[in-house]
Amino acid sequence: MAIRGVPRVPSGVRERPRLVRRFDGPQAVVVAQGPAGYGKSVAMAQWAAATAADGIWVRIRDGNAGSAAFVQHLAAELAAAGLLDDAHPLLLATEALSGGADPWTLLRRGLQALHGPLTIAVDEIDRLTPECVNGLVDVVLDVPQLSVRATSRRRGPLNDPALALKLDVAVIGATDLALTPDEIADALSIDVTSPAVARIAALGGLPILTRLTSQSLDESSLSREGPTQGVIDSLIDAEIASRPWDPRFALFVRATSVADSLDRALAAELADIARSTLEPTDDVPDDVGALLARAEDEGLGLWTGTTRTTETFTYTPLIREGFERRLRFEQPRLVETLVRAVARWELAHGRPFAALRRAVELRDWELASRVIRTYWNELLRNHGQQLRRLFHGTPLSVLRRQPLITMLLALEYNRTGHHRLRALEYFALAGHAARTQRDRSAPADRVVLRAIESAALRVSGRFDGALVAALDGRRILLAMSPDDRDGLGRVEPTLHNQFGTSLFYAGRTEDALDSFARSTSVGASKGLKAGLQGMALSAGALAAAGDLRESIAMIEQSQALEWPEGWLTGYMGSFNQLAGAFAALERWDADAADRHIRSLDPHRETIEHWPLLAHVDVLVELLRGHPERARLALDAEMLMQRRRRSIAPPTLARLAHTRSLIELAAGRPAAAERALGKAASARRSTGLARIALARAQPDDALRHLANPAASAGDPASSRSRAEAMALRAGALALAGDAGRAAVSLGELLEFMANRQQGLALALVPAQALDALLEVARVSTIGDPHELLEGARAHAVIGSLAPAPSLTPREIALARVLPRAGGTAELAEMLSVSPNTVKSQLRSLYRKLGAGNRAEALIALSVMVLSEEPAGSRRRGDTRSSD
Repeated sequence: MAIRGVPRVPSGVRERPRLVRRFDGPQAVVVAQGPAGYGKSVAMAQWAAATAADGIWVRIRDGNAGSAAFVQHLAAELAAAGLLDDAHPLLLATEALSGGADPWTLLRRGLQALHGPLTIAVDEIDRLTPECVNGLVDVVLDVPQLSVRATSRRRGPLNDPALALKLDVAVIGATDLALTPDEIADALSIDVTSPAVARIAALGGLPILTRLTSQSLDESSLSREGPTQGVIDSLIDAEIASRPWDPRFALFVRATSVADSLDRALAAELADIARSTLEPTDDVPDDVGALLARAEDEGLGLWTGTTRTTETFTYTPLIREGFERRLRFEQPRLVETLVRAVARWELAHGRPFAALRRAVELRDWELASRVIRTYWNELLRNHGQQLRRLFHGTPLSVLRRQPLITMLLALEYNRTGHHRLRALEYFALAGHAARTQRDRSAPADRVVLRAIESAALRVSGRFDGALVAALDGRRILLAMSPDDRDGLGRVEPTLHNQFGTSLFYAGRTEDALDSFARSTSVGASKGLKAGLQGMALSAGALAAAGDLRESIAMIEQSQALEWPEGWLTGYMGSFNQLAGAFAALERWDADAADRHIRSLDPHRETIEHWPLLAHVDVLVELLRGHPERARLALDAEMLMQRRRRSIAPPTLARLAHTRSLIELAAGRPAAAERALGKAASARRSTGLARIALARAQPDDALRHLANPAASAGDPASSRSRAEAMALRAGALALAGDAGRAAVSLGELLEFMANRQQGLALALVPAQALDALLEVARVSTIGDPHELLEGARAHAVIGSLAPAPSLTPREIALARVLPRAGGTAELAEMLSVSPNTVKSQLRSLYRKLGAGNRAEALIALSVMVLSEEPAGSRRRGDTRSSD
């Protein structure tokens, strides 16, 4: 069995197994569809020569495109292949059709009379009339043993989406037909990394271009340069020379080749520009639809899209580059006008990088800024490295006047992780440019410039300036009319996000949440994905503030939405992961919290939220009981950020509380106190209260919590309120004030249940938690044992009882006690009498709270003995492990 009538494959053409497999697929119809030069017929011939299927090859030529002519031609090919017996109805197809027989009824009956499966390979099926193709499809539906393999230069009835409802059709498109880099290298017998391979791939990977290149260059030239312009021009000249192209069509192709792809409206605009420039006396409009259809028929390109309103025409890269190059040489001024029209179309049709590339080519910085303002997020997300290459070499004199461009570059360099210094330079330049231009700008531009300024200052660690810019920009944005806000386009949610982030880091959480909510609302109403970032920022800000009920609801809501690939574990969704981590920490689930934070590791170095992530890392290790590991991780993080120049004094102040927790959990209360610094604040007062409670000094803890600084500034967040309430309840319980402790505990538990918190209790020193458990046991406040016992099981901070005040002689005795065997040996080691040793031992045991030598040795094992006179110590300084 074989396919009869297969044409000869040109010598030197390599096998392409991946295409052969596609033709051998199970579908009833497989069509290879692409412009001229993609090797459709060769690929199908290679399959036909190797397949085990039985059938015939049919080449459609002028004159046999109609139904009757096609069926007659098909019958003749079947007869020539010896597939028709003497009684077969198709053997007399010519006579039957001449007598008025319906061609498709005749073909259907004839194919049903054949025995076994049959495959018809139709080369250039697009030459058939649509009615003829539809007739063939109907026959395939009625004759199960029939399958069709075909080639086509353009779309046709086989591309109708409705056809898939009744017939399996596979289309091998131009991207599939194009040679892969490996196939190009194999065809040219050169290394795949050669510039020639990249050049041919950029021109569409056309098999015909690869063959011409191989024939025209020697081996050394191939490895260096690939197809020369002469090869490209000769191929294009051959295409033109072989076809009767009138001047009007040739001008249309040259003018429209400037666009990578185009719809009918853009084609008409480009054709009008070219005609009015080159033929100003000709006022006859072009029939653009007919000209594009002819371009497709000529194999110059393909239509893509499913409807007339969404479809675009794309020239083969080789054809496009060849004609555009000629036009640039012959009419450079015309090209500039055409390119500007294409850039405007690309901007309007959601192709930001293409539009930006053309704007830079034209040095049209106003257009470039408009593209950036409209597609800020998309450009950063999808075209990072391309942006750096695009603006490489742009003069500083330009960047100083173009804050949008400079800010885009700053954000791109900042997120790479290896160009922080360059990013800081661009941030400073963008901020300066924004400040110098905002006063003379329209409201829409002014608010964008304020957002740039705020973001630049914030990322540079200048939080006060970032807050001023954010407040002013937010004021302008909220005061704008609906028409002015429409002028912001796609960037409006991003503006709310940027202002909200600066407000959040300035401690203005409620204002920040309002901005994030506006971002989400605008994004939802306008179908803009940047609103999803507003939702993530809301979830993270709520969780950081301790409002877990609302944060969890926001996370659940966001999980039902479709996020772009990579957003949830990148900068855009980092606060969603932060929210998930805080929710896990409130359940004391360190492993779940760690999974959320680790998902951000690939971007950790460049995310500006690293201090919050570092704080969560510390809490994870503290819950696991590893304070030293927490300290090492924080030190490493801060060292890396110092090298990136990402640490500012406000950041250090925020991490002071984190550092204090580590030191206290490690049993170093004095270091914990030093970490808090001297500046009065609510967080410092809470930290000092926790240290005092760890030292079993409840009165001092209550004094710190009552300090006016503890309630200074903005209203306390739910998290800080829970921490202060938990420490107050623990202090009252440890002080023995059971009545007030019970009331305070009841208020605490009700508040934490409402906020879905649990972490604040785990940060209460263990001895105070034990006292709270005793208060709960004898009180009537309900059944708080589960929460308290869970917190006690995950307590981060052990209790540090004050070290006893030992005399120098008692310290000397304590030092030799572990090495001595008895009283006599102790007396000898200390050069005193045994009675003196006995007296000193009684005093030492009493101060240590020990009843015997073994208990005394246990107590001494956790102490660091000092020669410092007892009276010189500060009140509460244990000196036991710090």
